Amino acid sequence: MIERLSDEALLDATRALLKRACDVEADLLLHLGEIDERKLYLPRAYPSMFAFCVEELGFSEDAAYNRIFVARAARRLPALIEALRSGKVHLGGLRLLSPLLTVENHLDVLARAAGKSKRQIEDIVARLAPKPPVAAAIRKLPEQAALPIAAAARVEHRPMVRPLSEETYKVQFTASRALRDKLKRAQDLLRHQLGDGDLAEIVERGLDLLIEKVEKERFAVGRKPRKAVEDCAGNSRNVPDPIRRLVYERDGGRCAFVDEEGRRCPATGWLELDHLDGWARTHEHSPDRMRLLCAAHNQHAADQLYSRPFMDRARSTCPGTSRGPTS
Repeated sequence: MIERLSDEALLDATRALLKRACDVEADLLLHLGEIDERKLYLPRAYPSMFAFCVEELGFSEDAAYNRIFVARAARRLPALIEALRSGKVHLGGLRLLSPLLTVENHLDVLARAAGKSKRQIEDIVARLAPKPPVAAAIRKLPEQAALPIAAAARVEHRPMVRPLSEETYKVQFTASRALRDKLKRAQDLLRHQLGDGDLAEIVERGLDLLIEKVEKERFAVGRKPRKAVEDCAGNSRNVPDPIRRLVYERDGGRCAFVDEEGRRCPATGWLELDHLDGWARTHEHSPDRMRLLCAAHNQHAADQLYSRPFMDRARSTCPGTSRGPTS
């Protein structure tokens, strides 16, 4: 049973499953490409390959579209199948790259995309085919008909940050009337500096001020020091400002967890100060024995130091918080 597997055995089994999944996905695309080429969907009363995949094979619309698109591209460039089979480039990445691949460039582009996330591949696409900057605009969205509560809960207004070129991005999200009013107010206040009321410039200035404020509040960055690190004594649970600032700046505002292969966690959000020896054990704030960790790795560190059952009991007594003795 899976519950009886050791940690290492579970990871090894997962990697083996992933390899099999890549093989199956690659073979599936080969079969879909051949079905499409033979137009076998027509005798089965489907007007298109898309309809066949959705109705007959039970794919979601997105999965059908992506697989058909890549399968057709792979008929022209078989290296796409091998990139998928090897696990070097995922299906979503191949879908993004396929329109830009040619006989001449596809091997080089696939090599650059190997091991990259979808967002990183979007950056590659932006370099291959830069788009012009989008015009700044604020517009009211059309009113939607009232939805039942259950249906309304499923409606999402997902923000979008997509590269247009190597140095420019399209940022799109749904804003409230209050935010619209604040942007308009900021434009009016900055007319003497920004005659055109450039929204990107206004948002960037606002974010600079927000980041500066939050870094000062959470990690004392930019705050005028009242005493040096070596003068910070006492056994208060609150970490003194000089130590918070030192650890934050030393770790570069990023989770400092590193795995056995030397890979560092890329998280820059939900950061917490972690005591390597456990605050509950030492009651000391020594910057040499402290680090920044994301919330997930902070919980992991607590599990390793105090044991998972102990930490599960501790968290159950403080629902809604991830803070443990090592925080």
